[in-house]
Amino acid sequence: MLGISPGLLANNIQVANISLNGQNTTSHFSLVNFDISWENSWRTSTNESNHDGAWIFVKYRKTNTSDWRHATLSLTGHTQPAGSVIQVSSDGKGAWMYRAANGQGTVAWNTAKVQWNYGQDGVNDNDSVEIRVFAIEMTYIPTGAYYLGSGGASIGEFRTGGPGTSTPYLVSSAAAITVANTAANLYYENQNFSAGDQTGPIPASYPNGYQGFWLMKYEASQQQVVDFLNHLDAAKATANNPGNFTGSHPALAAPQPERACPVSWKILAAYADWSGMRPYTELEFEKACRGANIAPVAHEYAWGNTTLAGLTAVTNTGTPNEAVDQPANANCHYMNSYSMPVRCGIFATATSNRSAAGAGYYGNMELSGNLWEYVVSAGNADGRAFNGSHGDGMLNSAGAANVNSWPVSSGYVQRGGSILMSSTPELLRVSNRTFGGATNVATTVGQFAIRLARTAE
Repeated sequence: MLGISPGLLANNIQVANISLNGQNTTSHFSLVNFDISWENSWRTSTNESNHDGAWIFVKYRKTNTSDWRHATLSLTGHTQPAGSVIQVSSDGKGAWMYRAANGQGTVAWNTAKVQWNYGQDGVNDNDSVEIRVFAIEMTYIPTGAYYLGSGGASIGEFRTGGPGTSTPYLVSSAAAITVANTAANLYYENQNFSAGDQTGPIPASYPNGYQGFWLMKYEASQQQVVDFLNHLDAAKATANNPGNFTGSHPALAAPQPERACPVSWKILAAYADWSGMRPYTELEFEKACRGANIAPVAHEYAWGNTTLAGLTAVTNTGTPNEAVDQPANANCHYMNSYSMPVRCGIFATATSNRSAAGAGYYGNMELSGNLWEYVVSAGNADGRAFNGSHGDGMLNSAGAANVNSWPVSSGYVQRGGSILMSSTPELLRVSNRTFGGATNVATTVGQFAIRLARTAE
């Protein structure tokens, strides 16, 4: 078996020196070798008590074909470079890689290996294949109780039930949640008739944020989306192309590779299925912003306070070094005066704190502003039917996601605001649910980002 592949780059994570060796023709597996590095990595056992990491998955195609397929990894047989952990998911669709001990800064791990069970994927011992290793930066959000709602008066925000109350609601387990305007239950107002149907329950199968999960550190970049398209066949790539790119398939190119890429829900779902991840829910959105066992701040933004400084100008436009220009203290991109998405993670610097970086509690960037977060609603029946199933790495013949429980035409909503919110910064607030139960969220490319999750194991 011969495997060849160039390195891949997305955001500031790099995968290089990809190769196959160690073929076992009795058990029909081979070892996928790679080097991986990224900046601004961390692991801490205090405060947030979390770490970042990478979701790693492998695609392959038989030589002289255009059919890229998802590789099945073994739960055992991998080699962890010193200082790292490799944890293969129970379904074999990918692996998490992260620090083995507390620390921060750049990680650079060489000669990592994961075992590909190629026989399980229908590849013969003497087939010649080409492989790719993809890596997406993630943050681990640990299991724990947290609050929904800020105690403020944002449209549709969650609260504890009971007449006239605004007390945030504590999610204290992964069990089903009763929705009712009575004491000890979850409730919300529906002032504009799009915050939700005010019914439930929210089933135990719906990911309500209590259980640990991994969430993409950044909104997906143009480069990540173009890599996705270039590893589909031409028809499926055309069906999922948001129209941002130059060149032709399978050599599409991203004009501004590091910038967040606007997409439709259909493209988000296809990317999630293709990568072995899943959409995340509006409850998980609030957990990622606010943190576990943290008292909410009324009307807070994703960085935990009400300090808001909108970006109006950048330097090094559209380059890997794109940076804040005006104002110097900008921590959010929502001003229409600069009406295009910016580089993923633009507000974080080597010295910025959470508020200055515009970061969620666990280190996820741009949860408020830049592009809307597409999330699965708890405010309508189609959203509540979502059970957190992960993608299997393959799309249907039309290039769409094929996971039965995922919303298709209803059940997904928008949270966190976007670049055209200059007159309504209220929509940037963590607990604002102006569109929390809407059934008519735009389905075309616009101001919506890809950010995906994977349930922790």
